[in-house]
Amino acid sequence: MKLQTALENLEFFAYHGLYPEEREKGGFFKVDIWIDEEVPDNKDLTDLSNLINYEQLYTIVQEEMHVRRNFIEDLAKTILQRISHFLLEREVIVTVKVTKQNPAGKFGSGSASVTLQG
Repeated sequence: MKLQTALENLEFFAYHGLYPEEREKGGFFKVDIWIDEEVPDNKDLTDLSNLINYEQLYTIVQEEMHVRRNFIEDLAKTILQRISHFLLEREVIVTVKVTKQNPAGKFGSGSASVTLQG
């Protein structure tokens, strides 16, 4: 069977961006993570050692949000790589989406996002 573990709509205030005002004033970002894996039907899903600990995933995202980057693509890539490394012993597909709300204050509304899968 397929098991998906997800963290969705994680909100952060951070200082990512190429423009000086983004790096000085900061802005709001959302991060979504989906981890898909095939698990045997008889796997005990009441045992934490058989599950993906989403608190540890959150910690990875939180740490990376503190590292200033010019591009959300780089941020998404680093989060994806760290989660993949953390789950190295499992055969999983990790998808990371980073959304920047009102980029550079120039949109008036809306957001920009990137999604990476690996």
